[in-house]
Amino acid sequence: MNSIARQMLVAALLLAAVIGLFVAAQSGQHRLEEASRHVQVAAQRNDALGELWQLVRQAESSERGYILLDKPEYLVPYQEAAGNLPQALQRLAQAYADAPAPLRADSDEIRRLSELKFEEMRATLEANRTRGTSAALELIRTEAGLRTMGQLDDHVREIRTRGTRALLDSTGTWQTNRWVNLATTSTALVASAALLLLLIRLGVRHLRSKELEAAELERRRAELEALVARRTEELSELSTHLQSLAEREKAALSRELHDELGGLLVAARMDVSWVEERVASGDPDVQSHFKRVHAALQSGVELKRRVVENLRPSLLDNLGLFPALRWQVADSCGRAGLKCTERYPPEELQLTPEASIAVFRIVQEALTNIVKHAHAHSVEVCLECRASWINVRIRDDGVGLPRPQPLRTHGLAAMRHRVNGLGGQWQLRAAPGGGTEIEVRLPADRVLAHTAPVGAEGLTCQ
Repeated sequence: MNSIARQMLVAALLLAAVIGLFVAAQSGQHRLEEASRHVQVAAQRNDALGELWQLVRQAESSERGYILLDKPEYLVPYQEAAGNLPQALQRLAQAYADAPAPLRADSDEIRRLSELKFEEMRATLEANRTRGTSAALELIRTEAGLRTMGQLDDHVREIRTRGTRALLDSTGTWQTNRWVNLATTSTALVASAALLLLLIRLGVRHLRSKELEAAELERRRAELEALVARRTEELSELSTHLQSLAEREKAALSRELHDELGGLLVAARMDVSWVEERVASGDPDVQSHFKRVHAALQSGVELKRRVVENLRPSLLDNLGLFPALRWQVADSCGRAGLKCTERYPPEELQLTPEASIAVFRIVQEALTNIVKHAHAHSVEVCLECRASWINVRIRDDGVGLPRPQPLRTHGLAAMRHRVNGLGGQWQLRAAPGGGTEIEVRLPADRVLAHTAPVGAEGLTCQ
């Protein structure tokens, strides 16, 4: 079981514990309320029964004291008890209204005996008023009131005993329910707290595992980035080596073509001229063939020159970068019919051989792209030297960059790689006013062949 499943299980258990706690609390509260109601009802019944019993005894004592002593003030408690009797009987009836049938029957009997006792006391007082004290005492001696009072006492004691027992049972039940409710609530709270702590622990462990996973992913990403950087560096070094090797092979092939093929073509022209002089024929057909041979040999010499210059411009090795660039710009723009503007520093820059051929190839590739794709009318080539940078810009007024920009073409990729190999910066962007602009920035300390300082303002385009 994974961490998420464990967290969901613990959360479900915690929710169940909370629901159980709520149900247990509600059930315990209901039981406590029920037990409290029973206690209250038992207390009300005892109060009502005790009040009625007290009224009867108060009336009996007052009546007998009045008859024996014949003092009116002894009759006041009886009169008060007789006045409160209806309310006491009503409260007793209300207290036992929902009681079980045996209790309700006993309460009815107590009411009957209480009313009977008061009737007996009223009869005795009436006899005392009309016939004198002797008649009243005669009624008292019959012991009818004593029997009624004894029955009333017996019923009251029995009901009070039952009520006390019910009250004790209700109190015990209330105490038991209270402790059960407290134990249930405490257990549920402890279980909820334990589940909550477990959930927090699982959450913390999950967060730590996520942090460890994130750290592991970051470590792997760093390793992959380092590996990609190493592979990229290796591929860059390999590409730079292959470009250098290709340039050396082109230079060697250029020299061989210039020396061997050039010598063969010159010797052939000299031999043809010698044959033409010795033959000295006036036949027009022979002269026409000699002219075609001379023209073919001249075309071969021109072809050899173009091939040699494309492989390795001889001007670059013999005269420097600026003459080679001028020849390349003039040749490309002349063949395409483009208007060309060139801006170079007034003095030749002494660049390293790698930097010279790189700048020449960048300009050559840019001009080739302009001639093939730009549909331009004019081209501007500018080279300037600042305090720490050599800047090269090639701008045209053609159709501009397509969307998306062709940053993955081989020619542009070769430019960018040559610049990166020299530690420079390469940028392709839309030229102001339309067209395309390529800007190359090369660090002067890496491309200059000497360490002669360049002024702060540098050599600007002229």
